[in-house]
Amino acid sequence: MTNRVKSRNSAAPSAFVTLREFRTADREWVAAANIRHYTEVEGFDASFSRAVGSALDMLVAGRNDKGSKFLIAERKDVSTPAGCIFFSAETPEAGRIRLFYLEEALRGRGVGKHMLDQIRDHACRHAFKSIRVSTFDRHEAACHLYRIAGFRSIERDSAVAFGQNMRQIDFELDLTG
Repeated sequence: MTNRVKSRNSAAPSAFVTLREFRTADREWVAAANIRHYTEVEGFDASFSRAVGSALDMLVAGRNDKGSKFLIAERKDVSTPAGCIFFSAETPEAGRIRLFYLEEALRGRGVGKHMLDQIRDHACRHAFKSIRVSTFDRHEAACHLYRIAGFRSIERDSAVAFGQNMRQIDFELDLTG
């Protein structure tokens, strides 16, 4: 297994994807990709679809805000979207990542970290003091990515979310030091 992981990670993320700015036409793909994955793979219920729609409405309404950065990872081999990450101000000093998704075939290749690095660099250039993101404990790869990127985690109590009993984990990256 170790050799397989090493060979998957041997190429730079730029060998697999191009990162570009979100376009209005990407909205349908972002919604469909997130909803498909989280309903089919994670077993989330219909409330997740509504949550994605609400999040996209809010994000798109604020997409021209100075601190916002919305990226689409586009596969080089077929020129189609394969991932997304949205960053916007939550407070004047803290930004939040939402709808961070990457197709399964590109996970473990450094693409997600590359996307996260682009958001961190953007947040630093725009004088944010921290980046926040929330996920669930069962999303082990996401939790691992945030931890190796320097985020600190705070676990919350278990709760039912999207029809699943899960524990939410809030992560924060301090950009001041």
